[in-house]
Amino acid sequence: MNNIKSSVRGHGGYGWKYGLIDLSSNMNPLGTPKELIYLIEEAVEQSHYSHYPTELGDELREALASYEGIDPSMTYVFNGATEALQMLIMHLRPRRVVIPIPNYSDYIRISRLVNTEIVLTEYWSLGPLSDLILGKVVPGTVFVLSNPNSPMGYLIRSDELLSLTEKVRRQGSLLLVDESFMDFVKDNQSLIKHVDEYENIIVVKSYTKFLAIPGLRVGAVYTRINIEDLVPTWPTNSIAEYAVSRFMNHAHEFRELTVNYVCEERRRVFNALRGLNINYYDSSTHYFVIKHRPSLGDDLLKLNFLIRDLSNIPPLSKGYFRVSIRSVDIDNEFLNALSKVIQIKH
Repeated sequence: MNNIKSSVRGHGGYGWKYGLIDLSSNMNPLGTPKELIYLIEEAVEQSHYSHYPTELGDELREALASYEGIDPSMTYVFNGATEALQMLIMHLRPRRVVIPIPNYSDYIRISRLVNTEIVLTEYWSLGPLSDLILGKVVPGTVFVLSNPNSPMGYLIRSDELLSLTEKVRRQGSLLLVDESFMDFVKDNQSLIKHVDEYENIIVVKSYTKFLAIPGLRVGAVYTRINIEDLVPTWPTNSIAEYAVSRFMNHAHEFRELTVNYVCEERRRVFNALRGLNINYYDSSTHYFVIKHRPSLGDDLLKLNFLIRDLSNIPPLSKGYFRVSIRSVDIDNEFLNALSKVIQIKH
């Protein structure tokens, strides 16, 4: 599997439906790597769907652990990160869940399933996170966050999170970090390599964003805590296990391609946004948030561009939108459409 190349199709690998260009999705702008597509096709041709996957996703477990540089004994496979998050919260039954907001909205939904106290605190990556959090931590607290942040895209350095981890450990609490977008970040700040040092760190990660395979659902948990009983029997399907476990042996090259493309294209798009006087939030990843008039989403939709309205994510309101980077051609079309839209008088 030499010369790994992305499958950057005319539509970014997905997102065109009835002429609509979807910039609301946060899948990899390079699309699904061709080699992974070949492996999926190979799995089907070899009728892997006709037999069960390994009982605990062991083949995939070994491959993901190798990719992350961690022992497989601290790696647990799940059917996507959302399933993993839900199983963890239901198992931990925390006394309190503390969530810095804006953040991934499912953290709140999942926490409500166990009828725990939910404490939301605004954090915009200005100043140390611990200054806002520590006063809200009681014994039995689970502190949940995404890093890089979803939807804002900011990145918290690993040394800051490790310091916070030590402080909440003294209060009988733990840190649950969702790193589903870390593979898009040049300055990797993953805590996965530190979980063997801290028993109160749990890292959850989705690989469907990075590999652009949302239909296959591949997620993992990395922790010193023995959660084998939480893992469903056959936590992934046989097609995903066959294809992804084999591709992960070569995924570092695809990650490098992804990071290089995202850094270069994000810089170009941000330069264009500044030229249009569009307010945007700096981002470490392939999506970013812009703030404009509330009608911007509807105006762009008339030109067949869909962006993500963030008004349902507290404390954001109407006028906040997430946009994801796509191919150069699509991004140019979007910037042209945006230029037209902002000239419309309201």
